[in-house]
Amino acid sequence: MLKCAQILKIVVVSVLCLAMIATTTAQKPDFPERMPIVERPFSDDPDKFTFAIIGDKTGGGLDKWPVFDRAIDEINTLKPDFAIMVGDLIQGDTTDLKQLTAEWKEFWDHQSDLIVPFLPLPGNHDITNRVMYDYWEKHIGRTYSAFTYKNCLFLLLNTEEWHTNSGEWTNWFGEEQIEYVKSQLTQHTDVRHTFVMLHRPLWLQKHSGWEEIEAALGERAYTVFAGHYHRLTLHTRNDRRYFVLGATGGGFTPQAVREYGAFDHYSLVTVDNEDVNIAIIEPGSIHSADLSTATFKDKVSSLLKFKPDFNLNKDESFSYGSLEVALENTLEKLIQVELVFQPNQNWQISPNQLSFEAKPGQTTKTIVTFSVPTDNFLPFPIYKYSGLYGGEQLLSGRQLFHPIAREHMRVLKNWMLLGPFDLGIEKIPANTNEIPQSFLEIPVPELNLEKTYQGKAGEISWQEHNAESDNVKLRDIFGNAELTYSYAMSYIKSPDARHVFAQIRWGGNLGRLYLNGVEIPNAAIPGKDLYSWWAHFELPLKKGWNTLAILSGDYNGYWDFRMEIADPTKVLEFGVAPTAEYNK
Repeated sequence: MLKCAQILKIVVVSVLCLAMIATTTAQKPDFPERMPIVERPFSDDPDKFTFAIIGDKTGGGLDKWPVFDRAIDEINTLKPDFAIMVGDLIQGDTTDLKQLTAEWKEFWDHQSDLIVPFLPLPGNHDITNRVMYDYWEKHIGRTYSAFTYKNCLFLLLNTEEWHTNSGEWTNWFGEEQIEYVKSQLTQHTDVRHTFVMLHRPLWLQKHSGWEEIEAALGERAYTVFAGHYHRLTLHTRNDRRYFVLGATGGGFTPQAVREYGAFDHYSLVTVDNEDVNIAIIEPGSIHSADLSTATFKDKVSSLLKFKPDFNLNKDESFSYGSLEVALENTLEKLIQVELVFQPNQNWQISPNQLSFEAKPGQTTKTIVTFSVPTDNFLPFPIYKYSGLYGGEQLLSGRQLFHPIAREHMRVLKNWMLLGPFDLGIEKIPANTNEIPQSFLEIPVPELNLEKTYQGKAGEISWQEHNAESDNVKLRDIFGNAELTYSYAMSYIKSPDARHVFAQIRWGGNLGRLYLNGVEIPNAAIPGKDLYSWWAHFELPLKKGWNTLAILSGDYNGYWDFRMEIADPTKVLEFGVAPTAEYNK
């Protein structure tokens, strides 16, 4: 297994080798004529590159590894050429080698997810004493260094080098490091930019040794990055930018005003020709491309399962039932759900408020009981729900409580259709909740397959339609004609006289429904009890065949409907024409 020092040497050598691979010109796109584009210069720098800077992890923040881990994940998504950390990797401040080894192991475990080359420099928490200095040299590598990459010079300095002075104070850097910096600057006078990285922002202190380094930098183009104070501050000296970067998981008191600089962040530096652009990025704002997958959303949509057990009992004044609510967590974090039934004058629900949770791989179930007057069960109750995923808001909304199991509802797909007809109005009403008088006066015709009718665009006649989906898409059948109406007719055979629950989802502006020539008022659109375009109602079926007729109108021609009838025992028959015994 390679030691950290060996790994870091390989990384630095790799970065240096990459710098030696150069192209002469940057490739530009070859656009066709009249290509829609806002003309702005493309980069002509074949050596354009980016690198990330990670701030302090320690000096407090012992419970903030998730912030650091998030930053690592985001840097992987951005995939810069390499990443530099400006010190304070561990908590340190100890001479206990066992403790040091444990803290460094913890750091490397978290850093190991990074996929780009990583270049750390020491901070005061990494080298607090001579024991820690020696540990760094033995297990990590040089305490200060320099390299060039794509004609830029990087100086990675050690503000804790004074620990080698054997008690004789000179400055924070030590004379040898300052001479090393001067030598590197002398060797690399023609680089396009110089980046100076250090932990303590020693330009803020007198007699720190920084004066000599700053003088050696001279008039070259350079930018300085430091950490230590856990609060972002941009200084300007010598017409150059000097950044004190904030923490990336270190301890501090956060402030909501971002201009104050007290927030976790990392930085992304882009070098393009002579320009150096610096982005300050708060962890939590950069996401990988596979963040929001269809698989995750499918799992979310199936978290809650409702299993009602309810039948209207016409022999009793009240009908009773129950609802099993199951929370099945197939996700990776704890799910917490709250569900509250809104007051309903007819439905008595107990309990009317639920709070439950499920760990990953766990299913939690609870039972709700309810009662309702048999002859007055509409409208259905509505419940509000909210869900937390790992403590963060995932779901919220309101939904209609449907007491009839989904598998007990039968969709009517076979119809006889007639249309389109002219609605008899010249423009869309200002108030679309008002029903035009012309629509109210439209009669429901008999099904006569031999007869032709004068439609909106010529003669029309009844046509049979078998819907491929659950919706009868009138827009596909009749076209997108505006200000029109049409008829749909189907038949239901019942073994006896009974009331059945039914529902229709309207996809148009106007609608009326008739059973055996009598209108069902609760089925109309507009209607006061519609929920998401669904109308719920009872159909009083007679024994034998029943005629179901739908009158549908629309202003824009984008219309459809979906008709469903409850048939839990599957005794009803459906057809587009009754059998010979229809009139018996």
